[in-house]
Amino acid sequence: MSSFGAIAAMPADREVYELHARTSAFVRRVAVARSFAREAFTHGGCVISSSWGKDSTALCDLVLDTVGHVPILHLASVYRLPGWERVHEHFAARTDVHVIDPKRTLAETIAWLRDVGLGFERTRSQSKISHRAKSDSGAHWCAERGVRVQFLGMRIDEGGPRARVLRSRGAVYARADGSVIACPLARWTSRDVWAWIVSRGLPYHPLYDCETHGQTRETLRNTGWLTTIDVPDGRLVWLRSHYPEQWRRITAEFPRLGQVS
Repeated sequence: MSSFGAIAAMPADREVYELHARTSAFVRRVAVARSFAREAFTHGGCVISSSWGKDSTALCDLVLDTVGHVPILHLASVYRLPGWERVHEHFAARTDVHVIDPKRTLAETIAWLRDVGLGFERTRSQSKISHRAKSDSGAHWCAERGVRVQFLGMRIDEGGPRARVLRSRGAVYARADGSVIACPLARWTSRDVWAWIVSRGLPYHPLYDCETHGQTRETLRNTGWLTTIDVPDGRLVWLRSHYPEQWRRITAEFPRLGQVS
């Protein structure tokens, strides 16, 4: 089996990213990312936060290759799409991987979603509360252990609130509580991320090989099967095509989604 995904990717895919990895623009972005990683490392104890998605995969490898042994922190989800395991195993063989177990069981999560609404149905404030809960779990873990620096895979290219924060505060910035957030990939594009993954021969989540329904490996996101913020953009149709078991489970719990798709 090819290391380039769970199934062999098209030769054109590989060639595009290998060529991009040799461009002067990419080489410069890598140099800048490494400088951000080194700067962050000087602020104290570090941890890399990883979801095992494409950005996390590139981030973990770049940081480990640049500054040496740094532990990885993963916030587990009860509704992850299968396939993340091979990425976890790869990095667990290279460094310490700490896993924060989900606070809710699957049944409790479904009950909570029935109460607050699915992702595409929530207000902006409700969505912020959900995101803050995840961020707080990582911050609490770091505070308990005296870890000052969190490496995150945020990129300006993604747009939204994250991009605004990175533009205003920079790729390495201090929070009010004294902790430091480091985003070495801040100035990378999705193509840069894949150029790094391919040129380094890294394993990645197989969901990125599911390039259908207008989605490409550069636009697909590593979100769980209960995540529905992308429903208006065809998320359910894509899920039904590539993860039929998970599609059956979500539409059984939320029958109205069968009509949306």
